[in-house]
Amino acid sequence: MVVTSLHYHVVCLVILCFLLCFCGFGHALYQALLVFGASQLDVGNNNYLVTPIKVNFHPYGIDYPGGEATGRFSNADIITDYLAKHVGLEASPKPYLSPSFNTNKTTEFLKGVNFASGGAGILDSTNKGLCIAFSKQVDYFNATVEAIAKQIGPRETYKHISKSLIVINIGNNDILVYNGVGFSSIVLNGTTPDQYVDQLMSSLQPLLKKIYNLGGRKFVIIGAGAQGCLPVLRARQATGDCNEDANYLSRLFNERLASLMQELLSSLGGLKYSFFNPYTAFVELYNNRGTNGFTEVKVACCGAGNLNGTIPCNRTTIPCSNRTNHVFWDGVHNTQAVSKVYMSIAFHGSPPYVYPINVKQLND
Repeated sequence: MVVTSLHYHVVCLVILCFLLCFCGFGHALYQALLVFGASQLDVGNNNYLVTPIKVNFHPYGIDYPGGEATGRFSNADIITDYLAKHVGLEASPKPYLSPSFNTNKTTEFLKGVNFASGGAGILDSTNKGLCIAFSKQVDYFNATVEAIAKQIGPRETYKHISKSLIVINIGNNDILVYNGVGFSSIVLNGTTPDQYVDQLMSSLQPLLKKIYNLGGRKFVIIGAGAQGCLPVLRARQATGDCNEDANYLSRLFNERLASLMQELLSSLGGLKYSFFNPYTAFVELYNNRGTNGFTEVKVACCGAGNLNGTIPCNRTTIPCSNRTNHVFWDGVHNTQAVSKVYMSIAFHGSPPYVYPINVKQLND
C-alpha cells in the first residue's frame, strides 16, 4: 500500500513537472533568444568547424571571466550577451554546435540557441566552406524545431518560438567581400551596388519567411555597421579615412533591409520587429568621441600594421592596455564596451538608431 501510494505521488509529480515545463504555467517556456548571423553574434560555433575563421585563443576573451577565449570575436562579451542580460536571461544561449547543446537539446532549446557563425553571409558564396552560411543556419533551426516538436508537441514548440526573440545580424560579410575583404566563390566584378543589394534582399526574404513559418514572430534585426570605417578597410586608404564606397553600400543595405522588414510587417500576420541601425549609432559615437569615453575610433586594439588593421589579431599580438576607450577590438569587430553601448541603445533607444520600436517595447 505504501509503495502504491508512493508510486501515485511520483506519477503526479512527473505530470505536474511536465505541465509546468511545457504548457506555459512555469518558467521553462519563458522568452528565449534564437540567434542567427555572423561574428558579431557568434558565441563559439566556429570553434567546432575546420576553419581559419575562429578566435578560440588568447588575447581574444582577455576580459572575459577567467580570461577565457570562448570563440567570441571580441575581448569579452558581445552583442548577444548584452541582449540576453537586457531581457533578463541568466546566460547567453549556447552555440548550436556545442556538445552540451546537443546532449540536452530540448532543455537547451527552451533556453535559446545560437546558430550564428563568424564569416557567414546572406549569400552562400560568402566565405563559402569556412562558416555556417545563413541558409544553413535556418536549415539547422528547421531540423531542431522538428526534433523538439516530437518531444513536446508542435503546438507548444511553436508557442515557445512565437514568444522568443529572433535575433538576426547578417550582411556585414557580404559587404566586406564586395569590397575585397574575405572570400566569395562567385565573381562580383561588374555587379553594381544596387544590383548587389537587390541580390542580397532577394536571398534574405525567403529565409526570413521560413523563420516566420516556423513560428518566429518577434524579430530583432541588426543592420550593417559603417563597414568602410573598419580598421581593416581604413588601413588600405592612403589617408586612413573611411572607405566611402563600403559605407555607401552599408547605408544602401540598411535602407533596403528596413524596407524589406516593412513589407514583411504588412504581409505576415502577427510579425513584429525592432530594427537597430549600428551605422547611425557608430556615427554618434564618432561625432561625440571627445565626451563619450571612446577616444580611439580608428585604430584597432588588437592587430598590427597600419591602424592595427593590416595584420589580424593573433596569438602573438599584445593588445592595447585600455580597451574601454577603443571602438574596435580588432580590424573588424567591436570591443565589449561598444557592444554594451549598442545594446543599451537598441533596448531603450529611439529613431534614428532603433525603429519602429525598440527591443524593450518588442519584448513587453
